[in-house]
Amino acid sequence: MPFYQVIHSVDLSPSQKDSLAQTITNAHTAATGALKMFVNVEFYHNTNPFQYVGGIRRPSNKLIGWVRPRGEVGEELMQEVAKEIYDGWNNIVGSVGEKELSALWINDTILTGVEFGALLPQAFEDQGWFEEHKAKFEDRARKGDELFIEAIQGNIINRSS
Repeated sequence: MPFYQVIHSVDLSPSQKDSLAQTITNAHTAATGALKMFVNVEFYHNTNPFQYVGGIRRPSNKLIGWVRPRGEVGEELMQEVAKEIYDGWNNIVGSVGEKELSALWINDTILTGVEFGALLPQAFEDQGWFEEHKAKFEDRARKGDELFIEAIQGNIINRSS
């Protein structure tokens, strides 16, 4: 959580995917203060030639995000995130023809869940959650889990740098 899906018709190189994942992660964490280790991004190359927009068959690149509810401040924060992600797409992939990001939707529908064996915190309470579970995460780091090694070193728990 948050969970962002990138559904693309255009071919994306591994470096473009890496750059987009960093852009999405940094946009989300900078606006919300969420821990970087929470941001999930998945890419799906949609080769289905039967996508329709407005009843017309056409290639389509979409980005869909699911985030935790953030109350009254949520809409403004997510507009900031959406603009940064949209601009990032245009800089990394392009904005003309089949490269255009046709749609970007962010939904605030993650009510609760479990990540890394612990119930998710409410929005804006990520750092306290991390501290509460830090001993377990330090153990995972000692056992070689790269995500937790980075988290303990502070590289992915802090807001974007």
